[in-house]
Amino acid sequence: MNLANIVTILRIVLVPIFVVILLTAMENKEIIALIIFIVAAISDTIDGYVARKYNQVTDLGKFLDPFADKLLVAGALLALVHLQTVETWVATVIILREILITGFRFYFLVNDAVFSASWLAKKKTLFQIVSLGILIIYERLPYPDIMFTVGTVLLYSATFLTVYSGVEYILKYSKTLKQK
Repeated sequence: MNLANIVTILRIVLVPIFVVILLTAMENKEIIALIIFIVAAISDTIDGYVARKYNQVTDLGKFLDPFADKLLVAGALLALVHLQTVETWVATVIILREILITGFRFYFLVNDAVFSASWLAKKKTLFQIVSLGILIIYERLPYPDIMFTVGTVLLYSATFLTVYSGVEYILKYSKTLKQK
């Protein structure tokens, strides 16, 4: 087990901790949850950097890294749906797309084919993380109504990018499937 994969596994471990804290009645739960969410989100950059810099790219890491990202986003979405901050349909669309693309990614991985993240998919992830971060903490910020609107608009934008990049992947990689 290399350092990059350990960082990824730690990100996976942070997800249930983040969700439990966000769903408890404890004081300052939004702040604590947001800190954990940000640490988990930033660790994605760290594990990628470590893997490339120290030549620690593995098949396990190629699968676990995007899986950890999807798990973090899905955990945040489900918790925010429970808290009635995010609409169920938004969470459903995003989570279903992530499951579908993870299936594609896994298929390509076990068949020794390349399935790399597109620029649009990386932008989608950024929109998801920023919007969810805002929606986790908006009640504690100045002008919470405005912050909720900003977070929601960003999440709708992330939803659009999620669907669009999912269609892009399907079109691109289904051609590869037909060639096999």
